[in-house]
Amino acid sequence: MRDRTIISLFAFAVMALLVIGLAACSPVRSADRSTQGDAGQVGEAGQPGGVIYDQDGQPAGLDRYIAWSDNVGQGAQPEGDIAFQNLKALGYRTILSVDGSVPDIEGARKHGLRYVHVPIGYDGINKPLAARIVKAARISEHPIFVHCHHGKHRGPAAAMICRISEDKISNATAIKGLERSGTSKNYTGLWRDVRAFRGVSEEDLAAVTELPNKVLPKGLRAGMVHVNERWEALKLSQKNAWKPMAAHPDISAPHEARMLWELNREMARNDTEAQGKGDIFLKYLKVSEDAGIALEKALRAKDVEGANKQFAIITNSCASCHRDYRN
Repeated sequence: MRDRTIISLFAFAVMALLVIGLAACSPVRSADRSTQGDAGQVGEAGQPGGVIYDQDGQPAGLDRYIAWSDNVGQGAQPEGDIAFQNLKALGYRTILSVDGSVPDIEGARKHGLRYVHVPIGYDGINKPLAARIVKAARISEHPIFVHCHHGKHRGPAAAMICRISEDKISNATAIKGLERSGTSKNYTGLWRDVRAFRGVSEEDLAAVTELPNKVLPKGLRAGMVHVNERWEALKLSQKNAWKPMAAHPDISAPHEARMLWELNREMARNDTEAQGKGDIFLKYLKVSEDAGIALEKALRAKDVEGANKQFAIITNSCASCHRDYRN
């Protein structure tokens, strides 16, 4: 009898050790700290309906993902069905896109997610746009996932506007959010408007009567108007040897160059009218985009000769484009 008891105890001990060993070897993935915001939570991988992670520990399909709070998260544009599956698993109910491209509404709807589309530019978030963003956050089911295209500049700025409104964070905390997101200091308008945002009045919120799930691009003509405004500002700056102008203190040549190449890129990427004009037209946009990038670099390096060279390339590209498609 004593021998049987010893054998039984030995067998129980062996089984216990096996269970502990298997648990220790089980693949448990903790959330990468880059996915955590102030109080963000991430679901467990491998569980039914759980989050699927990529090799970098990020939720698959959601580049630059940050869960700031129980109300707001942010990241790049969701890529593929797995991204929407992960957003649902993470608990999101609403997606707020501030990108210019039309959202994948059906892909989101398949997973019970609702889109709101409030396109913004790289030059800042003015009062009407801020009202639309806050209204979207106010009336939508939380949590809200905010995204632009790359998840570094416009999306984080809009997410911070949401956080000031919904999470009641300070402007200083919001600025730290932009820093953590990697938002470029060259987008001065985004930094300015997040730093200055003090909320939206009830009157301004009431003026927002419609929040569609998609906003179609406004057309090539509107885009070209904005391009021309940036080009004229750069032309004035060149006449002053690219130096700051007392008569135009609002013009910063490097910033204008950046706005110019971003506009060319956005038109080529999002404007169906531009895409419909064919490869030659898109090539003109690409030449202007690349020269604009080089112009900005030259201006920041105070390379006057290099800046003049790149501005001449942009001027010639625009003239050729006008000759072939406008004149």
